Amino acid sequence: MPTLLVTAFSLTIWWMSDREHSPTDVEKTFQSTSEPMRWKLQFEPDTAPSMVLAKEPETMVRQIYQHLGEGERAQALVTARNLALQFPNFQLGQLLYADLLNISSQQPVQGVDLEADARPSALRRLEELVLEAKRRIMRPAPEALQSQIPASVAYLAAQQPYIAAVDASRSRLYWFANRTGSDGQLKLELIKETYVSVGINGVGKIKEGDGKTPVGVYFIQKNLPGASLPDLFGVGALTLNYPNAVDAMRNKTGSGIWLHGTPSAQYSRAPEATDGCVVLSNPVMEQLLSLPGWRMTPVIIAEKLDWIAAGQVPTDYTHFKPSLDRWIADRQTADAEKLKTYYSQRFERDALDLDHWWPRLAQTLSMQRNAKPLDVISVLHWNDGEETMVVTMSDPNIKDKRQPAFLRTYWQKEAGQWKLVFEGPT
Repeated sequence: MPTLLVTAFSLTIWWMSDREHSPTDVEKTFQSTSEPMRWKLQFEPDTAPSMVLAKEPETMVRQIYQHLGEGERAQALVTARNLALQFPNFQLGQLLYADLLNISSQQPVQGVDLEADARPSALRRLEELVLEAKRRIMRPAPEALQSQIPASVAYLAAQQPYIAAVDASRSRLYWFANRTGSDGQLKLELIKETYVSVGINGVGKIKEGDGKTPVGVYFIQKNLPGASLPDLFGVGALTLNYPNAVDAMRNKTGSGIWLHGTPSAQYSRAPEATDGCVVLSNPVMEQLLSLPGWRMTPVIIAEKLDWIAAGQVPTDYTHFKPSLDRWIADRQTADAEKLKTYYSQRFERDALDLDHWWPRLAQTLSMQRNAKPLDVISVLHWNDGEETMVVTMSDPNIKDKRQPAFLRTYWQKEAGQWKLVFEGPT
């Protein structure tokens, strides 16, 4: 498939730019064969090209396709050379450079045979790079997302510094800083959006070893430095609380779902290439690891994210908030019989039901009379056929640092009423 990356995506960029004519140097059509491209490239430039430095290779990838869309093939080649030199372990950049060198030569290589046993893996890797290029250049402009927030975010208190969201269909992670003020008006600022990889079999994890990334609402728990991990995990990892309470109720299995970096030999991995984790480039992972207050950051993982206008209050939260407010207020009355009506018969914690947990919950609630009410830190909505609200709260009455000061509850709708299906420490 000679020139597949350059030809296909330069035509895409040209079409998106709404031009009347295609660049004369770009083929209008291309033929794909069953034979993968084979080339061996050796080069050592006599003089170093003038470098246009970029913080991330994706910026230069987009510049290359923009030059091609404008018919500036020579400038595209210069940018590709800079990309290959500046990010030598960025495999997509190396392929782009080689492809541009090939079509710029007087006698381009036209599909040399590979050894039979090398063909499947070579073709698969080429397809992965094509998909990576597509995901990178077709991603929504960050500026367009500054006025939007993920629809799953119902409420964030000012003391919750960040929230993150993953859109697997676009191979993107969005990291927001919470700028909510004392007025409680939710305000998120997109401070980082980046390419990521997910499970080799996509998303929707059900069991251990299925090669899928889970979808749902999760929370960051620990920071594992890269020095303590194999090279596979790059500069470090942030662990997630998979399986969460609802996952456990659904008998989902698996563990070790993390946000982590890439092996040193790769700048990035294919869009679907992990055992279930969400993988970022090492430079981006380092930035996230250096942020203060990342612990307990909510991470929403979706096959495709839904967005709403910033400042819009989700309808689901409007309907749910009265139930939450009543439950918090009724906890202070210590009326066990009344409080029990908030709990579902499907309540489950550590694989034990409500009958097991209720005596302990009732005892805890009896101590809440005239106590300070719980402070809500975050409310996140998830709907995958069952509507779920994930509420994290802090307990201002706990002064002993050895006791858990944070409480997390999961609520689901039953016959039109919101019921607690889990309550426990974070």
